[in-house]
Amino acid sequence: MMLFLTCAVMACATSAGNETRKQEVVNYIQSLAKSDGGYGWEDQYDGHLTPTFAAIGVLYHLDALPDDRSRLAEYVKTHHPQRGPNKEAGPSGAEMRDLVYQQIQALTWLGAEASAFNDEVAAWKSQAGKLANYERGGNPVFMQEMMTLACRRLLGIPQDEEMKSYILERRRDNGSFNNVPAGDGGDGNILNTYWGVYALSLLGETGMEEQTVKWLQDCQVENGGFTHQPNPKIGVNDDVAYAWAAVKALKTLGAAPANKEACVDYLLSLQNPDGGFGNRPGWPSTPMASYYAIEALAELDALHRLDEGRKKRETVEEPVDFDGYKIFTVQFQAHGVGSPKEAVYMADRFGIDLWGAKSAMKEWLEEAQRIADEKQVKTLFFYADEDHDTELKVEGFGTFSHVLDLAFPPDAEVAYKMGEIDWETYQSKYLEPLLANNGFLMLQILNNEPLSRILIDESINRKGYSAISTIHFSQNFLFWLPHLNQYRYKLPLVALQDAHGPETWWWMHELAAYRNLFIAKEPTYEGLMQALKNNWIVAVRHDEVSGHKTRMLGGAPGVQDYIKAHENEWRWWNDETSEMAKPLAVVTILKPGDKFEAAAPESGVTVRIRTRWAGVRQNIKTPEVRLDRLEIDGVAATCEYKERKSRNATADAYYTYHMPSCAKGNHEAKAYVTEIATGKTETIVERFVCE
Repeated sequence: MMLFLTCAVMACATSAGNETRKQEVVNYIQSLAKSDGGYGWEDQYDGHLTPTFAAIGVLYHLDALPDDRSRLAEYVKTHHPQRGPNKEAGPSGAEMRDLVYQQIQALTWLGAEASAFNDEVAAWKSQAGKLANYERGGNPVFMQEMMTLACRRLLGIPQDEEMKSYILERRRDNGSFNNVPAGDGGDGNILNTYWGVYALSLLGETGMEEQTVKWLQDCQVENGGFTHQPNPKIGVNDDVAYAWAAVKALKTLGAAPANKEACVDYLLSLQNPDGGFGNRPGWPSTPMASYYAIEALAELDALHRLDEGRKKRETVEEPVDFDGYKIFTVQFQAHGVGSPKEAVYMADRFGIDLWGAKSAMKEWLEEAQRIADEKQVKTLFFYADEDHDTELKVEGFGTFSHVLDLAFPPDAEVAYKMGEIDWETYQSKYLEPLLANNGFLMLQILNNEPLSRILIDESINRKGYSAISTIHFSQNFLFWLPHLNQYRYKLPLVALQDAHGPETWWWMHELAAYRNLFIAKEPTYEGLMQALKNNWIVAVRHDEVSGHKTRMLGGAPGVQDYIKAHENEWRWWNDETSEMAKPLAVVTILKPGDKFEAAAPESGVTVRIRTRWAGVRQNIKTPEVRLDRLEIDGVAATCEYKERKSRNATADAYYTYHMPSCAKGNHEAKAYVTEIATGKTETIVERFVCE
């Protein structure tokens, strides 16, 4: 099958009238309108708050808002991605206050009432010490803290004067701002500096204006855009978000970019043939990049410059031939502990081609692969771990965990779990050896948008992350960290299992809910690596969280289309229930020497039965299936029930029948089980041999 990718080339475009160029932008925005009343990303079927906020902002500045704004206002009020009818973003231990800011600001642009947010905003307190920010020093996310002041201003609520000392503590001697106190070291960040300047202006605080203006102007680079700090060491690139922040901060201080004309030219250069704007020259259009560009041009009194003739990117089509390729499944961070026999059973039952094992010892991987090979289950087991024991320190921001999730082949030996490491140590002793061993990094979660941008940009520009996590438990990080969307064509977006608890069996709901699909010739580790390099991989969810619709994220242009066109090859749910049929129970035969198996005997044979329970992540709650009886070679056997508690919750539960001696030859265990809610019965047969 032949698909087409789009690449950018430069060609001169003729001059067009202002209304024509303005209409191009409006047309791009309207192309993102969704049937639910909001605006969304071009590769998604529904709206989202952030693209809707961006669309409203663009239309507001272009004086193109619709006459009837009531439906749009209602969408904004009701579609917070973590608590609206589309709350697929899932919960977070941290408050993403910028999402509420987007609601209030969008309603303000629409001239709609926003007072319903008064009580929520007035009740906001500092997020210092919030575990979910995963910053060792307990520093809150500076940008999120500033949302309190920004929202209070929009709502007309008196400002919180107590925040002044927090903000001033984070102002550097050069007038810039960053996440940790100035005394902890590190330069400022341009996004944090804008929000710091704006917040102090709301508090009536003055001082250091000259230093701040110079620092901001020094962030301008040769092409007229801005980077995140003068002469940065990492994430060395321009971005429309940085240009927007510089223009806004400088205007707040009564100044402008040192080379204003170059800044305007840079912003204009970001426009694409579809009418939208990209984050950098040549990057695909996104709604937020378009908002940043249009608002920055408006702040510079340069919207009229849209009518100028300029170089404009045109597109050519280059074919990508997927003939000879197939679609395979990989799970990152599935279980690497507990029963390897049941892991192989689940991999086979759920059609998982590559199983990235979390927290796995080398011996566990070897045992799982041995069992898979013995049973002719064509699943490859490899390492895919979550390194909680390494924390990355970045000057100016703090020290973060949950940012170094790594994977590597089963035959490699990679050192990790290094404690706190600085940037140089990360590069030389963590990343380099990992890459040398054919491994790769995935970004799990980083609530700090300014730092997240720097780390991801560094990965694109040089080396670092090979993928960004989105779907995770009942969460979708992309939906409550929507800035990640700008990277969808630059780095793969993947789903992480992040398995918890002692056994794969209790993780079946997660295994049945979402997965990663990749395009390769063979289901090998090398095939996966090539798919990651080409961005021929997508994260897919289909369960109650997605409303039993298929949520597909990521992939290079054309990849989603190809995978959707071949759904019959990978679809894991059925039409009747719209879910994967989950097994009612599993019967496992245990013998002396079986590794990592609960209840493995020292002699004889033990039959272990686990039935399906309802549960939440690592905690199982109530049985969904009961064991009616067990027969061994046609004779009823009396089972012993065992349950293990952890933190006052049930962590594991199973039945066992021990055979102290086992006659030589073939044997058969039959477990008769009933699904409690439906009365459905099933007989599970497991045959074994005693020698």
